[in-house]
Amino acid sequence: MQRRAAVAYFLFFLVVSVAAYAYIGVAESQRPEVELDGQALTNDSTFTSGDQTYTVSNIHMSGGGGGHGGGGGSMAADLSWTNNSSQYTATIEPGSTTTLDNTTYSVSVDSETSTLVLTAEQNVTQLLQSDSDVYDSPATRNGERFVVYRANNSTQPLQEWLPDPETTTYTTGDQYPYQAEGGTQMTTLTNVSASSATVEWTAPRQRTVELGEGGNVTLDDGQYFAHFPDHSTVQVVSIDQYSQYQETLDGQTYFHERKNGLWGISILSGIASVLMLGMAYLPNRG
Repeated sequence: MQRRAAVAYFLFFLVVSVAAYAYIGVAESQRPEVELDGQALTNDSTFTSGDQTYTVSNIHMSGGGGGHGGGGGSMAADLSWTNNSSQYTATIEPGSTTTLDNTTYSVSVDSETSTLVLTAEQNVTQLLQSDSDVYDSPATRNGERFVVYRANNSTQPLQEWLPDPETTTYTTGDQYPYQAEGGTQMTTLTNVSASSATVEWTAPRQRTVELGEGGNVTLDDGQYFAHFPDHSTVQVVSIDQYSQYQETLDGQTYFHERKNGLWGISILSGIASVLMLGMAYLPNRG
């Protein structure tokens, strides 16, 4: 009698285990899938938002942990675009130099008049060589330099002999030719103080942001978020669809909880059936 009961329980738990396992396979086809209205973008794909064109690149699996776009990690991608009206600023320090039209200028500030002054650096040797009345090289006496006249070897302090250097002044609001990367950039002088001057200009700037599963991003015409349907594509869709997206994620969480429950039933029932089978063959007392 004991053996019959054990066999009956074995069959019962075996049927429950197999049935739970079979239902897992059936239920998998009913797993909620995220379905959003938006173009599936691959590496180097472009799309337009407002008046701006964006490029998707570097779609990859980043780090560890769970991601809704794929198991084993969180999906990520780079979104890049060119901002054609980006604002740049730069600071000009007194004592620095700049080159304009192959002429080097030293930079100074007249704080009383809030003026930026460029003073051309003079080529002393070239100036002496161009004047036939003086020798080509200055003389030095007690640390001071002098020009020497050929006619009678008389001298004159070099600073007195030199012509007034070329100077150019700029005040706030003037256009200033700033030496930026890539060449001379016309800028606007916005501030002049005793310690520095500030210029501003508008120019293109390359911008890049990283997209993550469900992460928000602000584009030219509004708010968007990213979804990765698989490991090679990404959708950048309007934030208006986010509630639908979140509902599907909640449905997936519920689905996985129930699926894990079925796995628990299948595994525990399988263990119970094995135990019952073992008990069926235990020897009877007496």
